[in-house]
Amino acid sequence: MGIAIFNYGKGGGALAALPEFTFTGSYQLIDDGDDNWRIKFLTSGTLTFTDKNWTLDVFKVGGGAGGAYCNNQYWGGSGGGYTDTTSGVVAQKNTVYPIVIGAGGAAKTSQGGGNAGGVTSAFGYSVNPGTPSPSEWASNPGGSGGGGYNNGTGGTDGGNGTGSSPGAGQGTTTREFAEAGGDLYSPGGGGANGGANGAGLRGANTGSGGCTRIGLGEAGGSGIIVIRNHRAA
Repeated sequence: MGIAIFNYGKGGGALAALPEFTFTGSYQLIDDGDDNWRIKFLTSGTLTFTDKNWTLDVFKVGGGAGGAYCNNQYWGGSGGGYTDTTSGVVAQKNTVYPIVIGAGGAAKTSQGGGNAGGVTSAFGYSVNPGTPSPSEWASNPGGSGGGGYNNGTGGTDGGNGTGSSPGAGQGTTTREFAEAGGDLYSPGGGGANGGANGAGLRGANTGSGGCTRIGLGEAGGSGIIVIRNHRAA
């Protein structure tokens, strides 16, 4: 249930010293070269390192909230999942670690506020999901905030949404490991009707907030956990 992705390192493409482990869910093992690696956990499962103790950096994204189902334009969008990075986590050899990926909030199929996403957790640390839009006139916070009512656009990279009364973002980057070159996660959902999802990111493992719609609301994106060998700041 895992795949390996090989990148070229700065040292001319030499393969990294990859970890040996088992995981009961789906994942991607990424060789960054120069003895650096990452693992992206796409579903929940249990992780066990079988070679040695590892010191890790752990990036977590909560599930994005689902958008509301409404009958007018005065509903805001839902927030993307919150993000967080924990550095220097020690994972012991032959110890079983639960990995929990927060679900995205389901699409709302009847009139009313959006559905909540799920909490993401690993190694005793957790991060919250985005907040769904509960009622008219309300936009909601998250990793990036939901767009305001009357077609507001969802926020990106930890920012607020736009439009009337937008939701607040977390105020810090939602990029992987909080690094400028990292993959982007957790955009906010757009407000009704026709507000755009931030950055165009949707679907599994994005942490995206769902857009609110006149009619069927949009589902939020599930979260993700990414770990890597610990790297000096």
